[in-house]
Formats: sequence, structure tokens, C-alpha cells
Amino acid sequence: MVHRTGWLMAATLLTGTGISPHAEAQASARTAAPLPVAATAPGSDTATFPPAYFATYNPVTAADMVARLPGFELKDGDDRRGFGGSAGNLLINGERPSSKATPSDLLKRIPASDVARIEVMAGTSAQADVRGQSQFVNVVTRVTQKTASTSYTLGLRHIQFSDRIGWVTQVSSSIPLGAKAELDLDLQSPNILGRSENRDVLMTGAGKITGTRIFVGRPTNGGLQGSAHLRWQATPLDTVNLNLQYVPNWWSSRSFQLEAQQTGALSSSILGRTAYPTNYTAEVGGDWDHRISATLAAKLIVLFSNGDVEQSDTYDTYTAPATSLVRVQDRTTTNGERIVRGRLKWTATRAHTLEFGAEGAFNFRDTGLRITNQLPGKPATPVVLPVADARVEEVRAEIFASDIWTVTPSLTVETDLNMETSRITQTGDQQQERNFRYFKPRLIATYELGPKTTLHASLIRDVSQLDFAEFSSAVDFVNTSTIIGNPNLKPEKAWKFRAEWESRLGAHTALTAAGFYDKIEDVHDLVVLNGVDAFGNIGAGTRMGAEVRVSMPLDSLRIPNAELRLNGLYQQTRVTDPVTGEKRSFSIPLERQGTVAGSPSLNGGNKDWAYVVNFRQNLSGLQSSWGVTLTQWAARREFRLAEEFKYVRREPRLDLFFETTAWKPVTIRLQASNLLTSKETRTRSFYAGSRASGTISRLEIRQSDGASEGSRIFGLQVSGHF
Repeated sequence: MVHRTGWLMAATLLTGTGISPHAEAQASARTAAPLPVAATAPGSDTATFPPAYFATYNPVTAADMVARLPGFELKDGDDRRGFGGSAGNLLINGERPSSKATPSDLLKRIPASDVARIEVMAGTSAQADVRGQSQFVNVVTRVTQKTASTSYTLGLRHIQFSDRIGWVTQVSSSIPLGAKAELDLDLQSPNILGRSENRDVLMTGAGKITGTRIFVGRPTNGGLQGSAHLRWQATPLDTVNLNLQYVPNWWSSRSFQLEAQQTGALSSSILGRTAYPTNYTAEVGGDWDHRISATLAAKLIVLFSNGDVEQSDTYDTYTAPATSLVRVQDRTTTNGERIVRGRLKWTATRAHTLEFGAEGAFNFRDTGLRITNQLPGKPATPVVLPVADARVEEVRAEIFASDIWTVTPSLTVETDLNMETSRITQTGDQQQERNFRYFKPRLIATYELGPKTTLHASLIRDVSQLDFAEFSSAVDFVNTSTIIGNPNLKPEKAWKFRAEWESRLGAHTALTAAGFYDKIEDVHDLVVLNGVDAFGNIGAGTRMGAEVRVSMPLDSLRIPNAELRLNGLYQQTRVTDPVTGEKRSFSIPLERQGTVAGSPSLNGGNKDWAYVVNFRQNLSGLQSSWGVTLTQWAARREFRLAEEFKYVRREPRLDLFFETTAWKPVTIRLQASNLLTSKETRTRSFYAGSRASGTISRLEIRQSDGASEGSRIFGLQVSGHF
């Protein structure tokens, strides 16, 4: 996926505030697509929202509509093994899309005029390919549509710190192809025209300043994202979906770093240039749903994806008093995935729905890394790095069976058993083949305590997906950091228990509270391999905590037509540090940090806490609305052999917006993001020998400015449909 800028993420977040629900579901004005065989009869565990519910807010896409659902949080899915395990909590016409594009991105491609209704349902009401969540949203699209419908978004933004003007464009169109087929097309052009600045104070372990350092980076990242989705009702019993996506990127960046002694004399300098001659991802996916009888249905899913990145880094370095050196790093990465999944769904009785199926997958990642050093007037000298070249392949097979048992009209119990076997082969600088086998049972219960209150409980055996990038080495010249490849990585396993209470306390109020406890094996963290840092497994650990989601009107506080939303997370992780032997929280490397400011979802990763607060008020007389969002999360820490990193962002991120629909069908939005210019402070501690010594030999205190999270961003966005 193309990465969005902080401005675009903030826009997504600010449209994430909701409005009050209707007390009862209303019928759609037009015919909706038929749903597949239902696991349970429709009941109080499904809330239906017709288009009229969203009309006041002039939504442009289905994403605008889902973002306004009270008490619901869209999740983009986890990085888990297999097609079913990585699902988010989105269904389209009752089925999971046959694409690994994120749910939030898929919703932006559906014009609001194509939506017949939106349903929020309990997890046991969904089909098994996506169960495991407590709630799902089902976006049901129209089938009786005679003319094409198109939505568009055009925007400009000014990133104050970089003093550059960026843009965002998106056009989505639904084109009828007869009475039984429809083609959806989507084109986006996100970009990052930013600037970041890091200022370091260099100190001894005793706190005496020895020097300073400044780094300035200027990325220029542009790209396109084109996608197509074909829906075809081939026969009354057969439905076919085909998804295509192609994402070419044109990225480059320039940077420089200067380091000076306390006296002001120059110690060193680095001038960097990065280019990406090749950078794209592509995906083709499809599914065929065949209704064999009124109680029996079969589905086949096929997915192919590929990516190719060539990256070239050139650094002109100078070290006082007179040493010059040119360092070049060329990295090539090719990756892909092939998945075939089939399932058979049988409504055996009114009380039992059974499902059986199998999945086969092939994943690969091929990485090549070349590093050279060149002195003035000398030939380039290769630098030898362990596991610089690596091809990792995984062949995986899985069989699964499930039973959804409607014990009583109020109690539904789902039991699942998945059995998986896989073989991982690594070639290149390291040669190795390993075989794995996992049993992944799952038990989920939903109990309706009353018409407006539901209790969910689940016990799941979870196996994470390995990141094949961690099998090969990576070097960061600017930060003088090396992570070597680890061919012995194992997936993190866990028993996860979760209990969640959901209640619609009134016609306009929703509350969800959850507690969870995870018992984890082979915790994924940083380890020491041949005296160098690497990703690996450090033994057993635990994660426990609580989450809360609140959506409520503010009329009782005499703030009319206003709503407040709060998503909060508090948790604690514990594991034994392999270097010091002491208990500590999980390490949180940058690549796995969880919550990103500007995201409408709360995903704290392994952080101790995080929150997102949204306020929105509708100004009916002006056909407008305004709102504010606060986002913040706890510090994150990263533990290495002889280093410890701590990242703290003391101020919350504050975003404001004003939106008007006075000129229907156009929506105009003005926004000001990151008004507090929330800055991040990094403390990098270097230990004598290792962290086990407890003796800090030197420190680097960094203040980071700019980029999407350290600069004020002002934007204007126009969206609409025709």
C-alpha cells in the first residue's frame, strides 16, 4: 500500500466522529444485494443503518459512512498467517473481500450512493473467514443501478515545516455492466513532500556535553494506486468477484548530517541521496461463490500478489581532520504471495452451521544487499555483511472446521479448529530448511443480556506471521545501526482470552468495555546473534489490559448536536530480558510501534497506553460541522545488546476541522493538523560492554521536528459525487 501523509491520515481521523443512531432499523429505498446463507437468523445482535441515517452529513464514500457508526471501530486486520487469520472486521455484501488491501482503503473506493445499508453485527453472525472479532460491519451495496456513479476527492496541503505544497486526489466510479454485473474503478495519487529535522545533544554517561549533531531529510515520494473490482451475478446460484490493484511509486530523498564538537569544530558530515529505480506492488484476487442448495454453499478464493523494490543509497562522508569516503548501499527486494482457499458452508439445522475448508499458500521474499566503501582516487571496496543475500520461501497448508451453535436465541457459541503445517526454506548466504505444525483452536461465545446489551468472550490460539525482511540484514549508515538477518526466527504463539461488554445505553449512546489477557510463547523482540543485534525470540511473556470505547451526545451539557467519542487502551507487557535477566516490557522497534497519530483506529501495539478523543458538532443552520481530535500514546522503548532507545512525545496531537455541505453534493473541508507541533524526544543510551553492566558510557538526546508528526499542516479538501 502507498503510505499516506500525516495530512491525509488526519483527514481520515477527523471524519471518524460519529452521529447518533436511529432506535430502529429502516428499510432500504432500493434493492440490496442478496446475502449468503446466514449463520444465525437476524436478531438483536445486528443493528442496521440505512442511507437516510447518513444523509445529513453528505457522505462521499462508504468510508465516510462507516466512520460515523456509533460504538464501532474499523480494524484493518492483523499480520497473521493465512488469508482468514489476517482479516479485519469488514464485510462487503456479507463476504470478506478477496483482497489484502486494508478495509479502510477498500471503503474509500465505494461511492456512498452505491450503499444500500450498513449493518453492525456480532462476530458469531459473520462468515468464518473473518470471525474472531467481537463486531463486524457489513456494507451492503445496491444491485439495481442503471447509471454510473462517481465520487471524487481533491485536496491541497501545506506542511509548514517543509514549506511545501502537496496534494491528494482520488476518483472512484461504479459502472453498471448490464443487469447482473458492475465494475468499480478507483485511482488515487497520494504523495509525501516533507522535511524532517533531528537535533542531537551528545553527552558522556555522567551528563557532560561533548558535541551536537543535526540531521535534515527531504523526501519526495509520489505514487499512483489504481484498482478495479468486478462483481458478476453469473447465475442465480453463482457470484463472481475479481479484484485488481497496481501501485507504482516514484520515491527519492536527500539528506545531510553535521556533527560538531563542543568547541564548535566540525567532527563529521554526511551528504545522502536515495533513489528507487523500481518500486511497485501488484495484486490480483478473485472469488467464486456457488450456492449448492438453500442450506449448502461453496466458495473458492484465489489471490496473487507481487512487489519489487530497488533502492540505492549514496553517502558522501567526511571525518575530521581529513578523511573522505563514499559509501554506497544497493538493495533489491522482490516478494510475492500465492493463496488458494476453499470452503464448504452447511446450515445443518436451525441450531448448527458447519463449515469445512482448506488453504494452500506460497510466500517468498528475495533480498540482495551490496555495500561498498570508496576512498578518494581508490577503487570501491566491497563490505562483507552476514546474511546480505537471502531468499526465503514458505509453503503452507491448512485445514479447518467450525461449528456455530445457536444454543438459545440469546446464546451463540462458535468452535473452530485449524491445523496448519508449513515448510520454510532459506537460501543465499544462509542455507536452512525448517518444518512447523500448529493446532489453532478457537472458542467464541456471544450472549445477549438484553435488547441493547451483549457480552462477548473468546479464547483463541494465535500464531503470528513471520516478517521475511528480518531473515536478512539491514544497515542504517546515518544512525550507525546494524540489524543482522536471523534465519532461526520462529512465529510468536499465544493463548488469547478476551471478554467484552457492549451496550447501547440509549438511542444516542454506545459503550464498549473489554479486558484481555495473552499468554505468549516465543516473544518476538530483539536478540543478540553472534554479538550483533537481530530480531528473534526471547521466551515466554504476558500481555494484559483493558480497552474502552464510548460514543455519547452532549445535549445534557447544553452543547446541542454534538458528540464525543473516546477510544482508550491501557495494558502491561512482561518478559524476561535476555541480556540483563530482569523482567521488563516488550521492546517496541519503530517498525512495530502500533498507534499512528491520524489513524481513526486505536492500535496501541505493545505500548502501555494510548487514546483517541473526537469531538464533533453539527451546525444545522449552516449545513456545516466542526470538530477537534486529540491523539496520544505512551513512550516506547527499544532494547538492544548495548543500547537502549526511549521515545517520548509529551504533547498530544491536536487536529481541527471545519466542514460544510451547503453546496450539495460537494463537501468542502478546511483542516489544521498537529497544531501543538507534537515533537518526539529520543534518548539513546550506550552501555559499557552491554546493558547487563548497568553503566552508561554515553548518551544522545534527540529532538525531532518536521515530518508528518512534527509539523503543523493546513489543508483544503473538496469532495463530492455525480
